[in-house]
Amino acid sequence: MTSSCDVRISDLGLGRIICWLCCLLSSYCLAGQAAAADLRIADDSSYALSGHFVSLRNAGPELTLAQALARNDEFNGANAQSLSATNFGLTRDEVWLHLEFTTSDSVPERWLLEVAHASLDRVDLYFSEQHGEYQHQHAGDLLPFSAKTLPHRHHLFELDLRPDQQYSLYLRVTSQGTLSVPVTLWQPDALWVSDQISYSFLSLYYGLACGLLIYNLFLFFSLREKLYLIYVAFVAFLALGQAGLAGLVGQFIWPNNALLTHLSPTAGVSLAGLFGAIFVQRFLGGTPRRMKMHWVMPLIGIMFTLTFLCTLFVSYFAGALAVNITSLMFAFTALIMSGVSLYWRCPGARFFVLAWIALLVSILVMALHNLGALPSNAFTANALLFGSAAEMLLLSLALADRINSIQHAQDMAQQEALAVNRDMLSALRDNERQLETRVAERTLALEAANVQLQQSKKLLEQQANHDALTGLANRKLLNDRLDGARLRAKRNHSSFALMMIDLDWFKAINDQHGHPAGDRVLIEVANRLKAVLRDVDTVARVGGDEFVLVIESVANHEALTMIRHKVLQTVLQPIHLNADVWVSVGMSIGAAMYPDDAQDIDLLFSVADRAMYSAKPMRPMNAR
Repeated sequence: MTSSCDVRISDLGLGRIICWLCCLLSSYCLAGQAAAADLRIADDSSYALSGHFVSLRNAGPELTLAQALARNDEFNGANAQSLSATNFGLTRDEVWLHLEFTTSDSVPERWLLEVAHASLDRVDLYFSEQHGEYQHQHAGDLLPFSAKTLPHRHHLFELDLRPDQQYSLYLRVTSQGTLSVPVTLWQPDALWVSDQISYSFLSLYYGLACGLLIYNLFLFFSLREKLYLIYVAFVAFLALGQAGLAGLVGQFIWPNNALLTHLSPTAGVSLAGLFGAIFVQRFLGGTPRRMKMHWVMPLIGIMFTLTFLCTLFVSYFAGALAVNITSLMFAFTALIMSGVSLYWRCPGARFFVLAWIALLVSILVMALHNLGALPSNAFTANALLFGSAAEMLLLSLALADRINSIQHAQDMAQQEALAVNRDMLSALRDNERQLETRVAERTLALEAANVQLQQSKKLLEQQANHDALTGLANRKLLNDRLDGARLRAKRNHSSFALMMIDLDWFKAINDQHGHPAGDRVLIEVANRLKAVLRDVDTVARVGGDEFVLVIESVANHEALTMIRHKVLQTVLQPIHLNADVWVSVGMSIGAAMYPDDAQDIDLLFSVADRAMYSAKPMRPMNAR
């Protein structure tokens, strides 16, 4: 014997080759049956059997043993290398597992077959020697714990084995929750030793949970802070859900009530999720609102509540599926919010982030296990137990850190207030005679500062809305004036004109006389344009030598033509630069009427712009 499970690899390979050569169509079925028959039981303390089962999933009516035997060729082949051979995830299918094994010439007589997933609804064992009659044993969490033949938190079946015999074993399993069937064959003493270790870890977990629960309950009574009571409810229901998954609810809490034992895992986790969502919302304070996510945790709490009600009154399967999905959403969202809180240095955020990282990893492992993507083992089956233990401890530290931070901030504020009061009293005693003078001086300083502030405000407004060179409106102010003109025109059923002006041959003035001369020309043109128009109209400079006029209450195009002629007549007069230098500029004008030419401002600009470029003359600059 080379291992605890002696699998004849050479025989298996030869059998597969022969089957493949004989008939390709039947090779998979024969290989599966061969794999199932290669297990040999000797005198080792335990044998992990999950990888040696062949399986049949039945989505139709329940099968009897005779019907399952008749469909023996439909069983899927065993895979001893598979990590999740008997983890079928969340399914309503009836699963049949079949295993054939032989015993060595020295094998102990009494063995215990353990199905280590306490929340399975029904487990039926059919066991027989070769060509013998099948013996039937029944277990499951729909059976009260007090009615079990072997009192154990998992499902146990007693097997009597004889040397040099071949045995056939069928397991029929159904569950509305996760259908995971981790099977181990134990010698009784070895199972007892294993149980001592597992119960020790469970005792540590529930001791931690009870300690945190009682401690935070005392804090609630002492401080009257509801956050601690919410945390107590979260810990209590999370511990209840874990007890249901571990098989402890039926063993210690409701040994005579199979229904409550059956509902406890999903119902307990759902209620824990509800109070966890409330706890996150209250603990993080303003963070969800600052992130505009203040609605997320209440929504998740509602989802957990609906999951709880669905578990109790509608469908346990739908509740089990919903609690896995909602738990993942909850953990991811809480982790994001806590990360932002940590970035913003909120009190208690560092432990809070670590707590939700631990819970997120455990929920992810649990969900992947429950959905059938991960195998059943001590870690995956109890991932939520490990993660929740770390989370509860870290959340308790987060609460303590939060209290410490708030208390420290209060102490600092109190000390600062006391120091300020001392300084104020000292200042009052030392400067009582000079108080009025200082108040007067401060009042004058404030008035001066206020005047300066008003001047700065006006200067900033001027700079923000006007052209620095000419003092005309800039593009920002122009847009505001256009919006106002459009609203007034709509309200009064009137019109206004948009006139675009481009100076011709202006570049030649810059080139010939320099940029200072060009600036003087622009200033003079701006002054002449303002002189032509009314105060209610707007003159804006939008580019180097480009101007825009907004003329309100223009009756028709004839009136606009008269205004255009007046602008040309005024602006085209020669401009004096210095002692004997006069220059003249040309002007191209394009005009459009609102709403006759366009009702959209951008389209109105386009009409005026096209008209301006159509009016461009082709004559040289007149300068003298």
